[in-house]
Amino acid sequence: MTPRSSFRVDRHRLVVRALLLVMSGALSMSLAAQTFSGASEAPARSCVVPQGIPDRGMPDRDAALPLDIQADDMQAPGDAPMRFAGNVRFSRGDQLLKTDELLYDRSSGEVLLPGWLEYSDAVIRMEAANARYDTGASSGRFEQVRYFIAGAAGAGNASTVEMLDPEHARVAGFDFTTCELDDPAWQLKAADVKLDFERNVGTARNARLEFQGVPILYLPWLSFPLNDERKSGFLYPQFGSSSDNGIDLAIPYYWNIAPNRDATFTPRLIGDRGVLLGTEFRYLGRRQAGTVEFDYLPDDREADRDRWLGRIRYQAALSPGWTTRFNFNRVNDQDHFLDLGDELESSSIQFLRSDLSLSGRGRNWQLQATFDTFQVLDRDVLERNEPYDRLPRIEFDGDWPLIGDLRLRFDSEVVYFDRDFGVTGVRVDTLPELALRVVRPGGYFEPSVGLRATAWSLDDAGDVDGSPARVQPVVAIDTGLVFERPAGDRFQQTLEPRAFYLYVPQRNQDELPVFDTRELTFSFAQLFQTNRFSGADRQADANQLTLALTSRLLENASGRSLLDASIGQIFLFEDSETQLPGIASESRSLSATVGEINWHPTDRFLATAGLQWDPEDNETDVAAFGLRWKGSDARQFQVGYRFRRDRVDQVDIRARYPLTSELNLIGRFGYSFEDETTLEALAGIEYESCCWAIRASVRNFVNDRDQGKRTAFFVELHLKGLGSLGRSPYRLFSR
Repeated sequence: MTPRSSFRVDRHRLVVRALLLVMSGALSMSLAAQTFSGASEAPARSCVVPQGIPDRGMPDRDAALPLDIQADDMQAPGDAPMRFAGNVRFSRGDQLLKTDELLYDRSSGEVLLPGWLEYSDAVIRMEAANARYDTGASSGRFEQVRYFIAGAAGAGNASTVEMLDPEHARVAGFDFTTCELDDPAWQLKAADVKLDFERNVGTARNARLEFQGVPILYLPWLSFPLNDERKSGFLYPQFGSSSDNGIDLAIPYYWNIAPNRDATFTPRLIGDRGVLLGTEFRYLGRRQAGTVEFDYLPDDREADRDRWLGRIRYQAALSPGWTTRFNFNRVNDQDHFLDLGDELESSSIQFLRSDLSLSGRGRNWQLQATFDTFQVLDRDVLERNEPYDRLPRIEFDGDWPLIGDLRLRFDSEVVYFDRDFGVTGVRVDTLPELALRVVRPGGYFEPSVGLRATAWSLDDAGDVDGSPARVQPVVAIDTGLVFERPAGDRFQQTLEPRAFYLYVPQRNQDELPVFDTRELTFSFAQLFQTNRFSGADRQADANQLTLALTSRLLENASGRSLLDASIGQIFLFEDSETQLPGIASESRSLSATVGEINWHPTDRFLATAGLQWDPEDNETDVAAFGLRWKGSDARQFQVGYRFRRDRVDQVDIRARYPLTSELNLIGRFGYSFEDETTLEALAGIEYESCCWAIRASVRNFVNDRDQGKRTAFFVELHLKGLGSLGRSPYRLFSR
């Protein structure tokens, strides 16, 4: 007999609901642990999900859904308990309960499952040896429970699960792991877990984390959320060691103040210096968000002074099209990042910028007002070379269509420059421009003519004119063609010649001030710019023609470029006389020849190269080479080379090599040929199983501007699905 009926007795639904409450609580404890995972690069391998564990789906819990009961045999003899036997199945929405026998006493409301049972839904699958449930008191007991998280390797056990009432449950002998359940390398265990579904809070006593059977973390009491809400508590510790600071141990504490506000307090023990307290406060509103950070180290034993760092980030949407941002950065001494930072880049920080901006935009225009100041950290920067504060800088740009392909463009800027040393004052710069852009299949033609006008009002100008001005027309013609031809059945090759003519008459600018102007680094993109200087204090005179050629190999199916190469050069009809103070003008007829090539045949391989060759000096000005390769296994290799004549000559090599399927060697080597010194050397080892990984590395790197070096040791234990203990140095490979 296989009756199929739509039993809608509320008490029967309580059985399914009880199981849901119990297992959602057990699951919440395991997911709560995953919430605090470390920020290290997650390993790719994962354990095999046991058969019968479905992918995670969407819960279907509509109250109007019927409860469907199937069984080979159903008996309801008078006042005796109802008995369902043989392939018993209770289903409702995504929920399914299976067992061999179920007894239901209608008079007492007691449900008895004397043998095994299996429950599954969109989130979890659970097995138990037996169960008893009282529908009247909404209480019950489940023994020898084993659960599996859908779509993941997470699983665990519980010796007993007790439903005390509809809103409270208790779990004894709880554990969780993402390893093979029968022989786990690590487990999160708790002797006693109480679940409060009314408050969505769980508490565990005698919780511990075991790795290879050895307890590595013990908490006598632990509280965690039963839903997606964040909860206050300690995060995983971070630790490392360095030659100049000694042991470095940080234990963050997270404070969930409100759904839109939180804070993190991080006591950090730096062995040779003292205890630093790091604080971070975050808030998020409908139209605004911000972060406040403050690190304080009292009485640094090495520096013999207090040390602090303050940061504020704020942004707000004032109205449609209008936003404001505030960015504040300050330290109380110039060596803060050199002493307390842990990255090679820390030694290259020369200035800390703070700024406040207001931005607005419309259909054809945009406006930005910025106030920014700089804190100088580099002692080698002379007072006359310190950056100016801009109080404020106002920019207005527009681009309006006129008739047909004719457009009016307008770029403008007003800045007040302030500094304790040297000339200060206001600069106004405008560039109205008429441009005609004609685009047709196979090519384009864009002539433009503009008039750049710049004026200054100077304070403390001394013997020079306090109100200088400069007016220069800027005439440019940009045109290009695109030729295509098939390259076999799968590819298309292009040939794209381009010409760019620029004329700007010469003006004497020797007496003009220099507030924020620098000569731009010459590159392929610079071949097509109207000014070789940043900032408005200098406008380069020009009478020149750029000729360039680009060719690409495109994949027909995806349009992806597999190979592209470009070469270009500027032909100078007149010498450019405009220079910055102290730099002599050059007489030459040709610029450096610039070439670039990018080869990307597969997603696993990329090679790039660039070269600037000066034909008049017969020397290389700039050279760069990069290669990235990633094998089908853990093999990975990356090399970069940079050269700039008389300034930079560096190589950077990074590699990962697998000794076995689980054990990898990693390394990085950076060397400066110009300075004849090693910039960075890193050697390490990684072990990765399907559910845990460990990384250990030793790193020696330059950490100050005088080529001083630091040796640091890092170790990180990553328990997949749970989090990381220790500190990973950084992401070794760029994406």
